[in-house]
Amino acid sequence: MALSLNDLRAMLGGFEDAGYVCTRVQKPHKNPIGVRWFVDGRRRRYQLWTFEITHGGGGPGVRAADEFRIQITKEPSSLKALDKKGGIDLLLGYSRDADVIVAYDRRWLEAAISSRQESGSRRSPSVQVKTKHIEAANEGGIFHFTKRAKFGTAHILTMRPAYLPAYLLNHESVLRGEMSADQAQAMTPQTHPTDIVEYCRSQGFPFDPDLIARYMAALLAKPFVILAGVSGTGKSKLAELVAEFYSATAAGGVVPGDQPSSGENFVFRSSASPPDPTRFALVAVRPDWTDHQSILGFVNPITERYESTQALDLVLRANVALEAAEPASAAPRYFMLLDEMNLARVEHYFSDWLACSESRRLRPDGSISQQEVPLHRSAAPMETTLANPDGSPKKLPVPASLALPTNLVVTGTVNVDETTYGFSPKILDRAMVIEFDEVDLGQLRGSTTEVLTGSGSDAESGAYRFPNPLLPFQLATGKAYAALPEATHRHLASLNDLLKETHLHLGYRAASEIALFMKLYNDILPEDPDDSEGCRSRTDIKFHP
Repeated sequence: MALSLNDLRAMLGGFEDAGYVCTRVQKPHKNPIGVRWFVDGRRRRYQLWTFEITHGGGGPGVRAADEFRIQITKEPSSLKALDKKGGIDLLLGYSRDADVIVAYDRRWLEAAISSRQESGSRRSPSVQVKTKHIEAANEGGIFHFTKRAKFGTAHILTMRPAYLPAYLLNHESVLRGEMSADQAQAMTPQTHPTDIVEYCRSQGFPFDPDLIARYMAALLAKPFVILAGVSGTGKSKLAELVAEFYSATAAGGVVPGDQPSSGENFVFRSSASPPDPTRFALVAVRPDWTDHQSILGFVNPITERYESTQALDLVLRANVALEAAEPASAAPRYFMLLDEMNLARVEHYFSDWLACSESRRLRPDGSISQQEVPLHRSAAPMETTLANPDGSPKKLPVPASLALPTNLVVTGTVNVDETTYGFSPKILDRAMVIEFDEVDLGQLRGSTTEVLTGSGSDAESGAYRFPNPLLPFQLATGKAYAALPEATHRHLASLNDLLKETHLHLGYRAASEIALFMKLYNDILPEDPDDSEGCRSRTDIKFHP
């Protein structure tokens, strides 16, 4: 029997597990199932003759209860029709109930073709497989066995869909049992990691998943985050790697979750390409920054041109992307890293930015209003020239004033020593602060299970539910606090009563931002079946509202 489209998508799910995106779906979905896979710099072609694995019926007197089969129907017209145009024809079965693929020796397909040519018979030959063989795939991932056939010893392989890409690349060796499942998986090219934790590890920075979760929740709750702590603990790298991962665009403009188009084949491509360099800026703060011109630029009185900065270039790019997005929540995120931001007084060079970002408020229609940042007073239009990734120039207008784009995230790194300035309560009240103060030198020698700046477990990292793509900007309001569980509200209220004694208690804005942070953080953490109120109790979080 033929497989449905849902069956085929489930059977081919191993491609998405390996980080590949289905950009085209074969319609009508009938044999052979064409698969075009762009992998390892090549386009590989497969024609999969795929049939549903069924019991076949007939009762216990006709067929054993543990015996299942495929029936080969509508096979190729001749042996010459196989392996055309560089493709490879393979014979597969799929069990919907067990979610298991059975790969059969292709000689069964060839025998069916020859038999029909020689006798003209309309019989549909069947190939049997036992229940125990199907169950073995679910236990070990892949299982190899042989059976006698008219053409000699035949090989059969049962496997979970996750192993299908590895089988296609090494089908002869794997089918004959000459290569193990783990060897085949290891030889299968993996695309861009689909998880931010794995991406950081692939770049040599095995950050604690919980640290990444805290950072992600902080920048989503309030797009101004300060990472403070010991020099050399990975503060800048964490911000940089998160920006790289979430600014990577898919090959051909396709991202996970996009609906594939219809075509003659199933087409799979890598889910990511290199990060977009125009969406990230590393801005090194200098000790001589005394006003906002170091961030927002200025009008040159001699040339009468606007002198932009690296930071303003990023702001303008983000603003263009925000205005072009429909809806605005779909705008791509841009990332600014202010490195060593307390080498100068933050209040001096960042005051306009802080004032405008804090003026944001939610309108009744759901839109966000804010005070604009003044850039110049020139009556004549002004512009600046940016460089595209290919080096070509790109001119952008510089308005007299500009609302800070909500799709821009700012992260500042700070080291506290005698060469730097401290932060006033005004700055700390307007940022999320995460401390980096745990160092495990054994990590550098590979002699510990600890991960960078934390004590998370490798076994738990895959259970974290990091968003992909990044969630759109949302403004913290009183609704976020009202949505907190009653027990959490009472706990925060008790803490606030203690803080009142030293006049360090929370304001309404900080309370709303804490509530939004807790919701976002809770959504990223692994699911907890005992968490009936939707809010975990964590005592190891160092969080400064």
